[in-house]
Amino acid sequence: MVDLNIINGRVFLENGLVETSLSIDKGKIVKIGKTNTLPVAEEKIDANNCLVLPGGIDVHTHILDLEFNYREDFYTGTQAAASGGITTILEMPMGIKGKTTVESFDMQLEAMREKSIIDFGLIGSAGFNCIDSIKELASKGAIAFKTFMLDAPEEMYELQDLSSKDDASLLKIFSKIAELGLVSSIHAENDSIISNKITELIRLGKKDFQAHTDSRPSIAEDEACLRAMVLANSANTKLNLVHMSSKNSFEYIKLAKKKGWNVTCETTPHHLFLTSDQATKIGSWAKSDPPIRSKEHQEAAWKALNNGTIDFVASDHSPYNFAEKDISKKEAGIFGVGSGNPGIETMLPLLLDAVNRNLLSLQTFVEVTSLNPAKRFGLYPNKGLIAVNSDADLFIVDMKEDYILKNENTFTKQKVTIFDGWSIKGKITKTLVRGNTVYDQGLFPETPGSGDFVTPNYY
Repeated sequence: MVDLNIINGRVFLENGLVETSLSIDKGKIVKIGKTNTLPVAEEKIDANNCLVLPGGIDVHTHILDLEFNYREDFYTGTQAAASGGITTILEMPMGIKGKTTVESFDMQLEAMREKSIIDFGLIGSAGFNCIDSIKELASKGAIAFKTFMLDAPEEMYELQDLSSKDDASLLKIFSKIAELGLVSSIHAENDSIISNKITELIRLGKKDFQAHTDSRPSIAEDEACLRAMVLANSANTKLNLVHMSSKNSFEYIKLAKKKGWNVTCETTPHHLFLTSDQATKIGSWAKSDPPIRSKEHQEAAWKALNNGTIDFVASDHSPYNFAEKDISKKEAGIFGVGSGNPGIETMLPLLLDAVNRNLLSLQTFVEVTSLNPAKRFGLYPNKGLIAVNSDADLFIVDMKEDYILKNENTFTKQKVTIFDGWSIKGKITKTLVRGNTVYDQGLFPETPGSGDFVTPNYY
């Protein structure tokens, strides 16, 4: 007898959609075949001709529990993720006041183990001031490393351990990570260009939403993207460029891949689904780094997504509370407002709606939300696909059901989405992690701490 059978589904296997059924035991898929060939199970789920898809892997989240749990914690954040079909997250590092990089990692890991209802990996800090900690963090299970090519503002202590400071330090960081065979995730923007633009705009009294967009022109991303790829290639590092948004950057990445350089890149739902004009109407909640750009860049992102230049779509889930996003209360205007928005639970629904609208294929959807992340970050073949011996991480979606995204229906602690009021098609009804139902039509059957810590299997 096995734990669970999922029957009557249209299951996405490695060769596409197949009308078949699954048997799951001890967290693994043990058989795929016709219902009458499956072993007897203690429990049964009837997928009722809905799609059964590999669980999403969000490679870029900032839940930032501990210091910022008033915004989000690892329980509410992973509930939100599960409601949106995400079964594994890779959480970004966070500096904690008075703690070393290693101590902060340990504290984050402990909190995630206590609260997460889905599986999780933890990305380590790799700034100029903690290069010597990289190897120790890897030994503790860091799945990758994060570095900013920007300086962190003094007041943002949570980012102090992420800045590369200069190219010499960045090259050292890349070399150290290359020795370990892990991925270096880079926030690629030119600090000098941006800081000078901000100074100029403030001097001119420009502090509205448009000023933020103007302060981070595409050249700041393009130059840093090129520089990061050249340095990483020199150091033989596995480079991942995060939340890319610029038309030229996508062309540079495409060229680097053609040359055989070891580079991947991600984009976000807000860069795919919004233009700068739409973001201006939304206001401070749509502030992100890099900014949401013009239609020209949005169209380039969709082209890059469909031709394989973009490897992952990641949420860059970054919640704030309403006071922190209230531009009217900030002396510096938009420059005093935090960058980021909650996106972990709307990412897959928006992309599924795009599948329904023929903006991308279901194959591409699975690749950029599950298969590619699993392969790049050392989780494949346990994760990233529905196959015998793989983890039973999956979600069930009714692709024919229409509904409206609403702030009040979100599960993130702040109860907000920048896509409030959007009508989409494709409703996620159940999410399973290692065969356990973690989301079931608005309910969360699993208790805090049921998620597992995942580490790269190539290390």
